[in-house]
Amino acid sequence: MQELAGRLRVLDPAASESVKIIDYFDSLIAGGAGVESVVRAAAILGGTTAGARVRGRLLGIDADGARITPTPPASLSDTDAPCVWLQRDTGSAVNDAMIVDRAQVALAIITARADPTTGAVERVIDAGVSRVDREAAAHRLRLDGEVRVVAAPPHSRHVTTASTVLATAEGAVWIGLGEVVPPEGPVGTSVARDLDDLPRACADARLALRLADDRHRVVDAGELGVLVELARAFHPSGPRHPDLAALDALDARTLEALDVVVDSESIRAAATRLSLHHSSLQSRHESWTRQLGYDPLTPRGRARFLAARMLQRLG
Repeated sequence: MQELAGRLRVLDPAASESVKIIDYFDSLIAGGAGVESVVRAAAILGGTTAGARVRGRLLGIDADGARITPTPPASLSDTDAPCVWLQRDTGSAVNDAMIVDRAQVALAIITARADPTTGAVERVIDAGVSRVDREAAAHRLRLDGEVRVVAAPPHSRHVTTASTVLATAEGAVWIGLGEVVPPEGPVGTSVARDLDDLPRACADARLALRLADDRHRVVDAGELGVLVELARAFHPSGPRHPDLAALDALDARTLEALDVVVDSESIRAAATRLSLHHSSLQSRHESWTRQLGYDPLTPRGRARFLAARMLQRLG
């Protein structure tokens, strides 16, 4: 990482600073650093006072490394997840967002490690764990019957509950058990029927998280119906289906408009939602039909579009 930062220093100084920030916080996590060390790192990297709220406790470190009592900003979200902020009188600096984001992720991982229930959560959602070990972990967590599994980014506004943070191919993912859906997305959820179904529910919750977007901030895998089977079988590195290739060729505005059209009862209703004249949207519909190779407003075309759009979001 340090070698990469050195190379980038000449080619792209801003990117080099970002790599150094990531490396700094990764080193703290790997070394088993505590909460104060992470806040201190944010103050050092930002060159200003850093504040944090972790499990209701406020902690502040000024630019000289001294402890202070911080004043949380009025805009600070009301959440149990760790929150970090940098105090400046002159507005945000270029790397502030990166420092705050990495510090919050580091604190989420550190607090999850310190929670005695974290290991139990990891065992109940692990498909490779024996039935005996899973039962013991479930007993410790007092799980019984159906359990909702929730997947969200580590810095989301989740509540304190039985949870852990997993390292996945999609990045770090917070996994919580119970009715603990964060009020803001993105969030993916799935309900496990029983103890043996928890690993499947965890995998589906992560899958649903990947499908969440600005229009669908919370995605329940159960509401996907049979489509979840298609999503599970999809491999982004496999051959690209022509329906996916057709979507890949469209720009973001066209895709967003198509999402609204396919989600509306009629062209006229979609035109109202998009603030367009229906005749203008009708002509676009004809163009889209040629580009896609099928009419997205017929029952079969709508199904093809929705399936292809879902897979496109998966990668």
